[in-house]
Amino acid sequence: MRKSPLLDALFPAIRQELLAATLLSSDKWWYLSELASHLKTSPSSLQRELDSLTESGILERKQDGRRTYYRARKDSPVFDDLRALFSKTAGIVPALRAELIRFRDKIHWGAIYGSFARSEEGAESDVDVLIVGDISSADLFPALRRVERQFGREVNVKRYSEKEFRDKMRDGDHFLRSVVKGKLVSLIGSPDELEEAALGT
Repeated sequence: MRKSPLLDALFPAIRQELLAATLLSSDKWWYLSELASHLKTSPSSLQRELDSLTESGILERKQDGRRTYYRARKDSPVFDDLRALFSKTAGIVPALRAELIRFRDKIHWGAIYGSFARSEEGAESDVDVLIVGDISSADLFPALRRVERQFGREVNVKRYSEKEFRDKMRDGDHFLRSVVKGKLVSLIGSPDELEEAALGT
């Protein structure tokens, strides 16, 4: 998990990691040993936090034989707010942003689109990213693979040079127009910079 001063001020370290794992993969039921392995700790070190989060209604618990499973409670009144907080501070968005910002001189604009941007993704959903700039696939590949390994999600990139993007937008490309008009999560650049790229200004 990415370190966040904001989260450090709000939550103890182990609670941060538990909340990040459960909130950012909210469809997944975590078996206790699996969760401990994912967080590189022991099951016993998690038990008190899991009990507290379950009793507070943030997590739910189910028993299957001798196994105990946990996952985030989507009907919790704080689920949406907590998930948004962790997505912004510890999730894949800041991880992608941190990787791409190193190529700021080659990327004019970049954003997440699709189900992830609309907060409709499932546990196995890919992350769709649109990039406008003169960066090569060879430059992008290692950065994206690091993010995929960290979060266990495939990152799919649609990449256009500024000229390609501008020409396709002017030609009324259906895919690009639907992406630009839809919900976006900015990684690099602003809506103004996207408009500049589209208009060639």
